[in-house]
Amino acid sequence: MPGDASLAQIIRDYGGRWVVEHTEVSTRWVAVRRDGEGMRIIGAHDLGALRYRMEAAEREEAGQREPD
Repeated sequence: MPGDASLAQIIRDYGGRWVVEHTEVSTRWVAVRRDGEGMRIIGAHDLGALRYRMEAAEREEAGQREPD
């Protein structure tokens, strides 16, 4: 998985768009993104997997947006 999987780096890279929290239930890490169209929640057992899924979600969302 590309990129730095530390919590500090994830917050630097995504903190303006996502809220990242550690949980004790089910998955260990959760990222939540809210925008004008709703909410997206991503869960993962470790930070590397969470970063990977956040990157994939942002690429998917960018591909769905209409060009200006």
